[in-house]
Order: sequence, then C-alpha cells, then structure tokens
Amino acid sequence: MASQTDSKLDITGVKLSRGERTKLKIPLLELADGSGVELPVMVLRGAEPGPVCYIGSAFHGDEINGVEVVGRLARELDLRDLRGTIILVPAQNPLSLQVQHRYMVGHLLKSPLDQSPADPWVCFPGDPEGNMASLIAHRIHTELMRKADIMVDIHTPTTGGRYAPFAFLPPGSAGDTVDESERLAKAFGADFVLASHDGVYVQSTSPHVVMAKNGSVALGLEIGEGGRLEQSVTEQGLRGLRNILRAAGLLSSGQENFGRKLVITDMTPVRAHRGGLMHLRVQLNEDVVKGQVVATITNLFGEVVEEITAPFEGPIVRIATFPIVSAGERVVQLGVPR
Repeated sequence: MASQTDSKLDITGVKLSRGERTKLKIPLLELADGSGVELPVMVLRGAEPGPVCYIGSAFHGDEINGVEVVGRLARELDLRDLRGTIILVPAQNPLSLQVQHRYMVGHLLKSPLDQSPADPWVCFPGDPEGNMASLIAHRIHTELMRKADIMVDIHTPTTGGRYAPFAFLPPGSAGDTVDESERLAKAFGADFVLASHDGVYVQSTSPHVVMAKNGSVALGLEIGEGGRLEQSVTEQGLRGLRNILRAAGLLSSGQENFGRKLVITDMTPVRAHRGGLMHLRVQLNEDVVKGQVVATITNLFGEVVEEITAPFEGPIVRIATFPIVSAGERVVQLGVPR
C-alpha cells in the first residue's frame, strides 16, 4: 500500500523532514473575544517512504482514553522502525475537550437551532461557510485527513457507558477499500467489528465514510469508557494501533494476535421500562440467550420493579455504568453476528 503523497507531503507550508517528529498548531476558528482555537498535531516521518496514516481521537470531549493513546504513540514510536508518515491528532475537537463533554456546550447552548449540527463528527467534509462544527470538520479534512491513505478515528462511548473494544467500518457501498478496513479492524484486536449498512456508525457525513468514498482505507474504534482514563485501556489501544501500523506496512511485521474479532451487523439497545437503580446481571463480551435476565431495576425502596431480558441470543457489546436509570434508557446492547 505505497503512498503517492508521502514523498511530497506538505502541511500548512511546514517542511516535514524524514526521521523527525514535528509539532504543529493548525488554526481552526476565531472566538468572540478574538482568541483563536488551534488544533494540536504531531507528524511522525519515517526514514523510508511509505503510506500516510492519519490517527485522531476526541471528536467528543469525554473520550479521554483516546487522547492518552494517541499522545503516547506520538512520543513512544521509534521512527527508525517507521516507513511512511503518521499524522496524529490527540484532540480533534479542542473546544469539547476543554469542558469534557460530547459537544462544544457554549456553542450549542447559545443558539441550538442555528448551531445544529453541533458535532463536527457528522459534518464531514465540512463547509468553510458553515457553523463552528462545520468549520472544524472542514479544516481537519482539508489540511490533514485527505492527505492520508489510511484513517483511524478513536472514540469511547458516552460517559456512563462501556464498550468491549470494537471497530466500525464504512458501509459496503462506500467503495473497494472496505475489505481492507475490515482487515485492519481485525488486526487492531477488536472483539467486535461492526459492518453495518445503516445507523449512526455509517452516516454519510462521518469522516470514515467520506474518506472511504474518496478511496482511503478508513475505520473507527471504540475503546473503554467515556470520561475515564484507564491504563489497561491505554495499553490495549497502543497494542492495537501498532498492529494496525504493522498490517498496513508502516511498521515491520510481528503482529500480536488478540481480540475476539467477531463481525456483527447491528447492535440492538435493550432499554429499561421503569426508573430506579440498575443492577447488571451480565458482563461485557458475555454471550446470552433469549429471555436471559440482563439487569434488574429496583425502586427507591429496594423493591424489584423490572427484570430486563435479552430479546434474542447474542453477545453483550455495551453496558451502562451509571446505576441510576429512567424509563427508556439503555442498559445493554446486544450484537447481531454476521
């Protein structure tokens, strides 16, 4: 997968020398007080030519584990072992990271209708004449992403939820690179690989779908839990990213083999119908059968008011970690194997 752009890579006019780490700050937008919002970027160039790989995290500001994973990869990777170039962006939405929230809260609250959508992740390839979310997406796509042969986008679930490590792919209609995206997802060591044709993970304006339609290999990852920084998750994420880089030819061979690597076509939420305190009866990655109790809900007097059961047989892909629930909230998500 030799890159056509690695030998002439240019980012905002900065000379990028081989065998070096280069830190950049890319202007994103201007705030009302005249201060600028900048995107922190680290570019790693190997001694030898090869593919260009973009790795980013924290489009949503509570996705803390990804920030640590990308930051550690930026400083720990030995450039003598690297072929090609890696563009690393630890916080793809700095305004969300500042408030550790999924969205830029001040931006959203000021004028919700005008600022919709408020999430850059659903605004790709962006619009230079759009709102703040669209401006961020436009700068990231124009200055960085579209220069890459491979794009890896790291997430965690919303605060209060936890996923088994899983990867999500562009839809099959996105182009010929989707099979290669699946191969890299399995190399990452994901327990589950979501290959879906509809739903939130294959929106046409999400970055991995836009990149795939433009001919790049692109995938997203979900690891750990929102709002938390966990060493075990960081270590697993680093091992997985190194595996992706090996599988894509940027690092020498020697992939580790771990993860369940089960391809699923959907993740079905199982919701509470009563409010109260949730008591989980299952664990992540556990295989359940139809009718099995996955959680119970007790009211404030300690009385069991609901037993929540699995609607079909499948693996537990996501669990809620907040013990307080209201009617309609997710308690688990079940995977639908391909």
